[in-house]
Amino acid sequence: MQIPKRVFQLAKQPALSGFRVLAAKTIAEAGATLDKALQGKGGADVRLMTNARYILRQNAALLQERMEHHFASYLERAMDTMYMDTRASIDDISADNLTLIEDDVVTRQIEIDRLVMRLRDADQPSLGRLNLMIAQLHGDGDVRERENPFRPYLLARSLHEALRQCVMDETQSKVLFDTLSLAMVHCLQGYYVAIEEVFESRGISTKLTARPTALTRAQRDRLAWQKAAEQLIAHGPASGRAVAPAAHPSNPLKPPAQPKQARMIPELQRLMLQRQAPAAHGALAQQPLPDLQEMVWNVFNQPTAARPPRHAHAPAMAGNASGGDSALEAQLKQLQQARPAQAGGRVSREAPAPLDLRARLADAASSEPERVTIDLVSLLFESIVHDEQLPEGVRGQLGRLHVPFLRAAMQEPSMLHDAQHPARRLLDRIGTVATGITPEMACYPALESQIDTVLDEVLDGFDTDMTAFADGQRQLDQFVSALLPRSDLGLARCIDTLGTLEAASARHSDAATALAPLLDPLDLDPRIGNFITDIWSRVLAHPASEAGASQAMLAELVWSSQEKTTLEDRAVMVSMLPGMVKRVRDGLAAVGMGQEAAKAALDQLVMVHMDVLGQRQPPSARPATLAQLRAHFAAFDGVPEAGRDAVSIGHAQLEAALAQRGIRADLYTDPGKSAAPAAAEQEWLGMALPGAGFEIALDGRYVPARLNAVSPRGSLYLFSVKGQAAPATFTRDALLAAMQDETLRTMEHAPVFERAVESLMAGAEALSNA
Repeated sequence: MQIPKRVFQLAKQPALSGFRVLAAKTIAEAGATLDKALQGKGGADVRLMTNARYILRQNAALLQERMEHHFASYLERAMDTMYMDTRASIDDISADNLTLIEDDVVTRQIEIDRLVMRLRDADQPSLGRLNLMIAQLHGDGDVRERENPFRPYLLARSLHEALRQCVMDETQSKVLFDTLSLAMVHCLQGYYVAIEEVFESRGISTKLTARPTALTRAQRDRLAWQKAAEQLIAHGPASGRAVAPAAHPSNPLKPPAQPKQARMIPELQRLMLQRQAPAAHGALAQQPLPDLQEMVWNVFNQPTAARPPRHAHAPAMAGNASGGDSALEAQLKQLQQARPAQAGGRVSREAPAPLDLRARLADAASSEPERVTIDLVSLLFESIVHDEQLPEGVRGQLGRLHVPFLRAAMQEPSMLHDAQHPARRLLDRIGTVATGITPEMACYPALESQIDTVLDEVLDGFDTDMTAFADGQRQLDQFVSALLPRSDLGLARCIDTLGTLEAASARHSDAATALAPLLDPLDLDPRIGNFITDIWSRVLAHPASEAGASQAMLAELVWSSQEKTTLEDRAVMVSMLPGMVKRVRDGLAAVGMGQEAAKAALDQLVMVHMDVLGQRQPPSARPATLAQLRAHFAAFDGVPEAGRDAVSIGHAQLEAALAQRGIRADLYTDPGKSAAPAAAEQEWLGMALPGAGFEIALDGRYVPARLNAVSPRGSLYLFSVKGQAAPATFTRDALLAAMQDETLRTMEHAPVFERAVESLMAGAEALSNA
C-alpha cells in the first residue's frame, strides 16, 4: 500500500501523548529506585546517590519538558526523512569533509545504543510488527528499524539530550542516566501497542512480506505515476489532458494504446482540483475537503473496529441516496443487460474501457456521493484492466464486472472496504486462478471459457441480491477443482488418495471424540484406554466393518482388563479370549493395518490379560459387570456425521497411504516451532485455493508452483512444482508454517482489488508531490 500521510499524522498523536506519559512514569520510577537504593547504604555511594535524588527532584519538571521537546523535534524529522537516504555517499567523502569526533561524543553514542538495545528487547513483539507495517507501507521487503519514525533510538536520545541540558556534572549525569534508563525500560510496555493500534484501525496489518519481484513491479508502477504526473503538470495543470503518445511507425493512423497512468492521471487531477476547491455553501466554506490521498484512503480502508475519528468532510459514499429507480440506476441496468454485437452477428465479449464508461455516466449522477463512487470505481477498473500480473484475456474479462460492481457499490458502499464482500471475492478469485493456470497450459482456454460463462450469469442474474457474485465464485471454484485433475491422470490418483486418507482420518478422529465421554467415567487400565481410542476406534469408523460386532467388543475389552476375584469370572474370561483375539485380528486387517503394527497391538492386549490372569492387575475403583458395561456402551451410536474441521495426519500415515497406491510425492508435515496468529491463519488459508499460483523455496531459490487441490476438510494441500516430477503435499500446519517463514509464498503480492487500490494511491501521491 502506498503511504497515506494521514495515517502517520494520526499515529503521531499517540506517540507524543504516550511519550509524555512514559517520561512522567520514568522520572517517578527513577526517584523511587533512588529512594530504595539509599535505604541501608553507607559509604561514598550515599553522597553520590543523595545528590542524584536531590537533582532529580529539583529538575523533574524541567527534565520532562526537555524530553518531550526533544522527542517531538526528533519525531518530526524522522517522519520527514523515513525511507529517504540523507547520508552522504561514499563517493562524496573526501579529506575535505572528514571531521574528528571527540571521545565524549563516542561515549554518549555507546550509552544511547546500550539503552536502545534494552528498549528494543522490552517490547519486541509490538515493535517488530510496527517495523513490518511501516516497511510494507513503503513497499519494502526488508524490514529496517532505522526507517521507523517511532523507533526506540528517539526515546533514548531524547532522554540523553534532556539530561545533558539539565545536569552539568558528568558523574551525576551518568548515575541519573543509568537509573532513568532502567526505569524507562521497565515503563515501556504498551507504548508501541497504542501506535500499532492506529495502523491496524486504518486497515493495515502485518501480512506476508511481499515478493521481491512484486516489490520491483510496485516500484516501477510508482515511478510511472511520478513520470505521468510530471508530464501532466509540465503541459499545464488546467488542461486536464495527458500527452498523447506518438503514433506507431508501422501504422501512423493508429496511435498505440496509452498506459494506464497516462489515461488515469487527468482524471485524478480533476478529482484533486475538486478536493482543493473551496466549498460553495455554509460552514463547508470554512474548511476544504480532504485531499485526494486522504479521500481515496478513507473510501477503501474503512475498518470494522473502533478507529481514530474520520475527517469531518470525508465523502459519504452512495447508498440510500441512490434510489432503485434513479436515472443512474436505470442507465447502469441497461448497460449491464446490453450485449453489443460484433461483425457476423456474434455477441461481443469486450467491455467498454472503464474511463470511457465513466464519461457516459457522469451526467446521470445526481449527487456528489454518486459522482465520487463512479469516479473511483472507474479508476479502479481502469487499473485492473491494465494489471500486468494478469493474462491479457483475463484483464478484458474482469472489465465486464465494472458495471455490476458499480451497481453493487451504489447499493452497498461498505463493499469498497470489505474484502469479504461477494463481488470483491469473485473479482479476486478470478485474478488468483489466472496466476496458477496460465496461457501456456493446455487447460487455459477452458478456464477463459468458464470465466465468460460465470460473468454472463452474473450480468444476467445480478440486480439487488449479492448472492449472484457468491454463486459465480462457487461455480468457478467447482470448475477449477474438477479441471486440474481432468488434465492429469497421475494428479487425479493422488488427489483421490489424499481425499480417502483424510476421510478415514476424519472418521477415526470423530469416533475417538464420540468415545471419550463414555470412557471418562470408567476406571480403565491405561493400556486398554489407549488401545480403544487409538486403534479400535479405527475399526469402529471403518465403513466396511460390522458395526454391531465392533461395538460389542468395547464392553468385552474393558471387562476383560479388570481384576477377576471369582473363579466364575476367570472361567468366563478364559473362554472369551480366543474369540476376542480373532475379532481383533479381523478388525485390524479390515482397516489395512500392517502386520507389525497389528502384532504390536495384540501383544499389548496379551500383556494386559496376562496381568489379569496372573492376579497382578490392581483392583478397579469402579468395577462393573459385563452386563453393566454392555448397557453403558449401548449409548455409543456409531460414528457421528462428518464435521468440517481439519484433522491431524502424521507423516508415516501419509507416506504409507501414498506408497500403497504406488504414488511418489514430496511430503511436508513439519508444523513449525511457532504458531501463526489466528487472523493471519485465516488470511493465509484464504489464499490457498485450488488454481492459485505459488512459489516454493528449493535449493536456495524460488520455483513456481500451483496449488492443485485442497482436501475437503482442508487437512492436505497438493501442489505441482515446476521442474519436479513428484507433487508436493503439505499438511495444514506445515502449510501455515511454510507461509509464515516464507518458504512458500503466493505469486500475487496482493489480491487484484488491493493491487488496484495501491496503484490508485500511488497516482494520488505522485500528483500531490508533482
